[in-house]
Amino acid sequence: MVSFAQLRSTSFESLDHAGDIWTGPSGHLEHLAGQVRSGVLHPLTGGSGGPYAQPSGSRPWTGAAADEATREVGFLADELAAFHFEALAVSAALHRAGKAFAEARRKLLRAIGDAEALGATVAADGSVTLPGLSREERNDPETVAYQKRKWDEVQQYVQVMTAAVAAATEADGAVAAALRALNPEEVDPATHPDGLRNARRDLEAAAGMPSNPDDLKAWWAALDPAVRAGLLASDSPKLVGAGILGPTDYEWSRADEGAGPWKVREPGLHEQNVRATALALVAGGSLVGYPDASVNMAHYLDGTGTPLTVDVDRMLGDDAGFKADAGVQLAANTAQWRQAALDAFEKSGGAPVSVPVESPVAHRTFGDRNWYLAVGSHPYLTSGVVTAVPGPDGKPRVSLQYQVNVWDRYNWDPGKSTPIAGTDVTDADMASLHRTGLAKEYDIVGRTRPVTVRLDDGEGGPVSGTDLQGAGGPRGGEAVRRGR
Repeated sequence: MVSFAQLRSTSFESLDHAGDIWTGPSGHLEHLAGQVRSGVLHPLTGGSGGPYAQPSGSRPWTGAAADEATREVGFLADELAAFHFEALAVSAALHRAGKAFAEARRKLLRAIGDAEALGATVAADGSVTLPGLSREERNDPETVAYQKRKWDEVQQYVQVMTAAVAAATEADGAVAAALRALNPEEVDPATHPDGLRNARRDLEAAAGMPSNPDDLKAWWAALDPAVRAGLLASDSPKLVGAGILGPTDYEWSRADEGAGPWKVREPGLHEQNVRATALALVAGGSLVGYPDASVNMAHYLDGTGTPLTVDVDRMLGDDAGFKADAGVQLAANTAQWRQAALDAFEKSGGAPVSVPVESPVAHRTFGDRNWYLAVGSHPYLTSGVVTAVPGPDGKPRVSLQYQVNVWDRYNWDPGKSTPIAGTDVTDADMASLHRTGLAKEYDIVGRTRPVTVRLDDGEGGPVSGTDLQGAGGPRGGEAVRRGR
């Protein structure tokens, strides 16, 4: 348990330093595991693919002794890899505790300062007192009332102090549990077939991935670069699926209020007619040739207001201008991102590292008619993770895994109109549907499927259109909506 006095007086920088120290051995172990596989195991098996590849008829050494050697070397490579993850788990636990303690101490000291500014005295054990009133002051109702208000305010800071000590105690228990869980016997592949998987599990537990998606961005940004790389090596699909390739700095927000509050008045005959016209456009009218615009308007008219996901891969495939702009954005940032990975690699002492990256946000308007009617103008940016790992010669090999992100708000701004195949749809009329509850505005989000490219020397220039354009989804517009 962490005491009030300990949290108040202790600096926790040594925990971060200790975490950094453990990063070094983890990197050396990972590099050794790679050398054993590429320099010993692959020649034994005669393969250049996976570490246990054994192409038929191509092994230079065969027989019982060769099989036993292959098995033992395989165990050694896995054991080194397992202890790489275990060392990273120690590093992750120490860094996690250090950050939690430092944040708790920051809140505690701020609350102490606020209480002291009101004249309170905060003792070493956390007890808080205010100077007593004199006999004359106790006979003055206004002074007594002011003292009570001041005491009530001090109590709010006392609650913050209590919560800070509780948070530090919880962090202390979490790091202790994470470190106790590291059992060398359970990660020995020679005695535990699941040893390598157990080591990866230990790292994930020590890093403390949050279960709440809203907390993921801050957690990912705060991780040590070596821990990030270890987590990606352990279970990249899980992390990418959770959204770690998204931006960690940029926060999209609505550019304006659109039509304003929803359902603030009852619909009249005019709004009913406007909705009927809009439904006709969707059902078999002028929007039939524009699948995404049709589906997006239909979602507006269904009135749920739930966010919808756009197919950004298809956007890039359909709109050459968007594809070109996204390519320029990517190429303009790859050299800087590569250098960020190299700097982190050097700082780690040669351990694998991963660094979140993102471009500045840009804005554009679709040229493709379907997507213009479906989305119109929108912000976008490229984000992802750049990773540096030691190659066979120890020199860093850099790669980038990225996605293109799109956001928008489906709304209609009074004062505009959108001609659609001879039907002039005024934005004021469509906006009135939102205000009367016959339709509802909603947010649009989307991202491409992840793309991975090499950023080694000579490979960090403009990325080809093939890299930017995914395979693309079906042409139904089934998960896309419009925003202007």
